[in-house]
Amino acid sequence: MMKRFSGVLAALVLVLAVAACGDDEGSGGEMSSATDPGATSRTHSPQPTDASGARCTYVQTTSPSKAVEPPAQTAAYNGTVEATLSTNVGDIDLTLDAAAAPCTVNSFTSLASQAYFDDTTCHRLTTSGIFVLQCGDPDGTGAGGPGYSFADELSGAETYPAGTLAMANAGPNTNGSQFFLVYEDSQLPAAYTVFGEVSADGLEVLRSIAEKGTADGGGDGAPAEPVDIDFAEIGDSTPGDPAQPTSPATEASCTYSEDGSGSADVPPSEPTETTDVAARIRTSVGVIPVTLDAASAPCTVNSFLSLADQGFFDTTTCHRLTTAGLRVLQCGDPTGTGAGGPGYSFADELDGTETYGKGTLAMANAGPNTNGSQFFMVYGDSQLPPAYTVFGSIAPAGLKVLSKVAAAGVKGGGGDGPPKTTVRISGVTVG
Repeated sequence: MMKRFSGVLAALVLVLAVAACGDDEGSGGEMSSATDPGATSRTHSPQPTDASGARCTYVQTTSPSKAVEPPAQTAAYNGTVEATLSTNVGDIDLTLDAAAAPCTVNSFTSLASQAYFDDTTCHRLTTSGIFVLQCGDPDGTGAGGPGYSFADELSGAETYPAGTLAMANAGPNTNGSQFFLVYEDSQLPAAYTVFGEVSADGLEVLRSIAEKGTADGGGDGAPAEPVDIDFAEIGDSTPGDPAQPTSPATEASCTYSEDGSGSADVPPSEPTETTDVAARIRTSVGVIPVTLDAASAPCTVNSFLSLADQGFFDTTTCHRLTTAGLRVLQCGDPTGTGAGGPGYSFADELDGTETYGKGTLAMANAGPNTNGSQFFMVYGDSQLPPAYTVFGSIAPAGLKVLSKVAAAGVKGGGGDGPPKTTVRISGVTVG
């Protein structure tokens, strides 16, 4: 189940808002009878395309709450975009900021153009501590979404004054379709992507909703007066500055979200490497030369190089070998259990065509956009979904080392477990 504003203002029990909203009578996605009689005759314009737009990654995670296609992998806009949420209580005009959050705006406008937001209910109002109206879930429960997720677009300096339009999430890099509109200044950590602002007239509509309170009279729940989005319209756009030709590394801006569970320093947000980087993973069973692909996975390579420079991988043990179906050696966890990491996570860098042939170097993860320090080296062609960021390749000399480890098998037998031959990393050398 998706939880919104997780970990914020525990006194308001915000992490339990999904259950609260889902249990409120009339908040399960049923629409008010006060719908716009003209809405059924209105049509949406298709989402424009821009092959030169910012590159975005949308990771399929589950079935969508309402039939919809993921957005294009390049952002359609790079400036500002006007939008209007036509609701049963009044129009809420928005200005979307594609310069600051191109992939978020690309998703929002794509969903709107597919009528995803039409005939949906804003399921949550908060009137104590934070002051927001939350919408964008066709289920009306707070648990629904478009079936895909995408990364945060944060600077770390985000604030949430009245008039802010921002994404709700269930943790770092879990954005989907749910968003919130701030009607009074609210104190929140800089963890929610800001992608636009609400007009002055729209703000008055929000405040009129808030004045009526929540359905149960508490500080967090379904609005007392149902708020139904009849039609979400995308209007005129104003182009931003033309994109300047830059290297992949200077284009990339990486977000590493700390969770406080590790001891590594967070990498810089701007990677410096732009092409291939040679590295050598020195182990107790031999050296494994690799080539890191910073052009395709700049943020992943940036993290790997930062951890290597900090000595994070030194004296760690590769904790997992698979020899049946999947043929990989997994490393990068200082605890040697498969549960450890650097204390931060970052987004996948995927294009959906990833394969995992012999010699692939890729990130292990615990689900979409949960990359940390663990990685795996493929010593034999393996069938996996394109859900693991490929960030390099292994040289033939390294494959020979891996093959020897694989030939000795798994400790205690079986096809998946700690390798019988201990593989301890003494360090990673770059260059």
